[in-house]
Amino acid sequence: MRRRRKRVRLALSSVILIPLGAPEALHGREPGATVRELVEIADISGLAASPDGRSVAFRTDRAQIDRNSYALEWRTADVANGQIRELGGGGEPIYRNPGLLQTETPSWSPDGKHLFYRALIDGRIGIWRAASDGSSAAPVVAGDADVESVDAESGGTALFYNVGPSRDEIVRAERREYDAGILVDQHVDLAQNLFRGGWINGRLASQRMVGRWFERSDLLAKAPRRRHRLDLSTLAEVEVAVPPPAPASTRLPEAPAVRAVSRTGDVASASWDGTSGRLLLRRRGSGAAISCEAAACSGQRIAALAWRPRRDELLITSEDAHHAQSLYLWRPSAGVPRLLASSDGLLNGGRDPDTPCALTEDAAVCVAASAASPPLLERIAFDSGARTVLFDPNARIRGQDGPIVEHLSWRVPGGRQFTGVLMLPRATQAARRLPLFLTFYRCEGFLRGGVGDEWPLQTLVGAGFAAACVNAAPIVGKYDPVDAYDEALAALQALVERLDGRNIIDRRRVAMGGLSFGSEVTMWVATHSDLLAAASISSTQLEPAYYWFNAVRGRDQPQKIREAWGLGPPDQTAARWQRVSSALNVSRIKAPLLMQLPEQEARYVIELYARLTNTTTPTELYAFPDEAHVKLQPRHKLAVYQRNLDWFRFWLQDYVDPDPEKAEQYHRWRALSERRKTAPASPIGGAALPAAPSPTP
Repeated sequence: MRRRRKRVRLALSSVILIPLGAPEALHGREPGATVRELVEIADISGLAASPDGRSVAFRTDRAQIDRNSYALEWRTADVANGQIRELGGGGEPIYRNPGLLQTETPSWSPDGKHLFYRALIDGRIGIWRAASDGSSAAPVVAGDADVESVDAESGGTALFYNVGPSRDEIVRAERREYDAGILVDQHVDLAQNLFRGGWINGRLASQRMVGRWFERSDLLAKAPRRRHRLDLSTLAEVEVAVPPPAPASTRLPEAPAVRAVSRTGDVASASWDGTSGRLLLRRRGSGAAISCEAAACSGQRIAALAWRPRRDELLITSEDAHHAQSLYLWRPSAGVPRLLASSDGLLNGGRDPDTPCALTEDAAVCVAASAASPPLLERIAFDSGARTVLFDPNARIRGQDGPIVEHLSWRVPGGRQFTGVLMLPRATQAARRLPLFLTFYRCEGFLRGGVGDEWPLQTLVGAGFAAACVNAAPIVGKYDPVDAYDEALAALQALVERLDGRNIIDRRRVAMGGLSFGSEVTMWVATHSDLLAAASISSTQLEPAYYWFNAVRGRDQPQKIREAWGLGPPDQTAARWQRVSSALNVSRIKAPLLMQLPEQEARYVIELYARLTNTTTPTELYAFPDEAHVKLQPRHKLAVYQRNLDWFRFWLQDYVDPDPEKAEQYHRWRALSERRKTAPASPIGGAALPAAPSPTP
């Protein structure tokens, strides 16, 4: 479990559900991408404008199921005519906690003839230089130690990079520990494989807890680091001093401040408290601050800021309660920002909502993606706002007949507003109500599967489901998770009621899935209502076992669990644990539950799983090796997508895939179904397992 919800968002106040006509008959090909197509969607990252503003560099990241990896390719786009040049491969993927594909920020040489980027190639992480005309690519830094981080010098003339111990030193340290036995202290996570159980710098490495919450690193994390300066024109290198580390904080991680520094040293910064925001500009050498008072600066969360080259103008990326982004140009002397472009999804620098577009003097180059529209690269002119597609790596998917998309907004008792996205088949059988799949947390950009990409929303729609992704409400004031769970349940019940009232869904066939905070809400709904006919989760829950796995003296998790959830040792805060823990309330869980968890979290849920298997509630647990909080390996993502699809079709549509390779799966599920129908209730219920038998003398 991780600390979630690091960003807080604005809730709109006046949008209502949009009326929809009666469903019509299904004809021809079912809408929506296949599970394989969803896994292999290409993302775009690493946008960087050349010094002359004529080109923008970017990287495409596409999963490849056949080799269980990712194809990373660097390209440039001519901003004026759209010409695309291939620069070369970005190497093998680098995974980082808690299960993310590492993006890279490239740097241009001052003359614009070369692009520099970090890459994992031939088993080592170095810095590569590619010619901007696509003629060559070669390493310029490639030693016996990996380049762990890169940052550009102000002015763009040099790069600073850090290296740690050599790869051989790390391997020898892992082997010595393996042979001698591993001392279990506050840095060891017994829930994961202790020998090379996680990804660090592109390889499976022995991990240790090294910082706040679940921050991890390799065995030699405390070894000295070395820092170098690389001149981008001459390629000369010098070793420089390593900056001192920032002071450690005892607070839970929070979102970093949104800020941008101009070439003249002016600093723009934005803040957001969940309901209102503030944008301030401080001129270099001046103590006075200029405040943007317009609604574009205070009425929505500002996700990113970027200065327009050679102009005293700031590009503001704002985001509404639907996570739809808009671009504004703000000239401080003019006062009111000018709307440049808006979207019903993301319009920024990549999949991360908080990355800015790349800016030239005349245009912004952005990645656009929305609920049913996968990422593409486009140019937005500053003078007219005209938008031109520069590169579309997902044109084949975009050309398919996708689902109908509605953006929803509704209130719950007490006035809190929720938003979400509803996807429906383009043609459905008249007067036939659809099963509904729900996922809860954040609905940003292209909805390939909810947060974590686990539930194939478009494929479910193609199979005859309605699919709804619901956004969590922003955190305002002191956070109480039980209140948040109750509020989420009320929002989901209200949504089901509305969709049922519109004759769209069959409220007896509602399913739900979620990751992280979304998985907690899913289990809360399954435990505290009869709303669900089936459920699926992909991350751990707050259980007594989870607490003790992380309560070794010296760890900060107990303090943070108490701060966030009000939970102390289970024997000291028993009433609160009884309220929060799904494992202590399994007698109330009736919906068939599929758990597909990363190996790092599967052991935490043993009490929940064991108790459920001793009830008549159908339950299965899968653990995925070498995965962290969010699964990354393409074959794992394919398996998760397909099993979730099969699970919900089986329980809500009585559908059995005729694929003979799935015969054993359906044999198990039929047996679980029959057991639920015929077996008496188990004595193993909510509070405690029966006493273990006395050992035989």
